[in-house]
Order: sequence, then structure tokens, then C-alpha cells
Amino acid sequence: MKVHNLRWRDIMHHAKLNWVRLPIDTIENCRELGGYLTETGHPTKWHSFLRSSEMNKITNDDIDFLKEYGVKTVIDLRRKEEIEKSKNPLSEMNDFDYHNISFHAGNVGDITRYAATKENFTMGDFYVDLLKQHHIVKELFHTIYFAKEGAIVFHCRVGKDRTGVLAMLLLGLAGVSKKDIVSNYEVSFTNLESLHPAVDKFDHLPSDYFLSRRENILQAYHYVIDKYGTFENY
Repeated sequence: MKVHNLRWRDIMHHAKLNWVRLPIDTIENCRELGGYLTETGHPTKWHSFLRSSEMNKITNDDIDFLKEYGVKTVIDLRRKEEIEKSKNPLSEMNDFDYHNISFHAGNVGDITRYAATKENFTMGDFYVDLLKQHHIVKELFHTIYFAKEGAIVFHCRVGKDRTGVLAMLLLGLAGVSKKDIVSNYEVSFTNLESLHPAVDKFDHLPSDYFLSRRENILQAYHYVIDKYGTFENY
């Protein structure tokens, strides 16, 4: 009991801090959208939005950390078949409001499915296709708007592509600069160390599918700005 109390006090202390990448070893790419300078001169709010890779290996201690960090809502962007293979444990806990909103382009939520059918199809093209799914984007923001007070964590499988597009929209709406939006996206591949061997292993797929190159998120960014003028108009 004494050891447990010490561990719990440590969790309580660390969960009150602001983290760029959360200290959760079982999730490779779980990080904050807080702390970015906006056009108003104020930073985006900490403990409000977290972007993440899948959470199927999360431990009870990690779950306790997320609770203390303030997480109340989980938005899972994966397809049903992905969830069947790798369920998010938070989906079955009363402490969290769990929503599965499959963020896909047409019938395709996985970019690798394009490899055999669409030559030279880039991640940037995939992101633009996602942005064209207005009914899904509307459902996402409806869910965010009506979420209970507390932090929202949203994730797909690796937390790079579908998650990256939603993160871009949130940061863009908050008035974060293009430079910081791109920077937020680019760090994904650095965090995803388990994905690094795949770049050479799956030589039948373009390396672009695994990396987080700036030109891909810039293609999505410019689609919004060039077509709609602002993120608000989009």
C-alpha cells in the first residue's frame, strides 16, 4: 500500500504538468496541441487536445495518468476492422466518453490500399481526399463542440495521417502559424520508432507512406487556404 501511494502521488504530480510529448511509454506518439503561439499573441491551451497513435497497449498506470491529465473524451478515427484487431481499452471504461468516427476517403481509410490502384498517389493527395469528406469533418467537430469539459484525445493507428489532418484543422482554427502547423506534423515519424524499419522492409510501398514530409501536410494546408480562404470558411 505504501509503494502504491508513492506511485500514485508521482502520477498526480506529473499529470499536472504540461508535456509536449506525454510520458507514456506504451503510446509512441501521444502529444499536446497546447503551447503554440496564435495570431492573437496567446498560446493554445494546454490539457485541451491530445493527438495520439493507437492505445491498445496502454497500462493501468498510463490510464490513471490520462485521467489525472484531464482526459474525458476519446475520438477514435480508425475503421471498424482496425478496431476489431486492436481495441482501445478506454472504449470500455466509464471514465471516458468514447466515439468512433471513421475518418476515411470514400471507402479507403488506409493509404496503403491505394498502392496497387493509383500510381503516384501521395500522402498529400490522401489528406486532400480526407478534407473533402465534409460530412465526416462535420461529425468530428460536432462531437468536439458537445464534448464534456476536459481534455480530448483523438487518434488513428500511428497518429500521423488521419490524426495529422484533424490536428492541422484544430491548430489552423486556433490561429497557429503555418510554420508551427507543419512542425507539429513533421515530428510524427521521429516519434514512431517502431515504424522506422518499415521504410526499407516494405519496398513495394513508397517511403512517402511512412514518413511525415512537410510537403504532404502543406498540400492539405494549401488546399484549405486556396479553396476556402481561411480555416473558418472551410
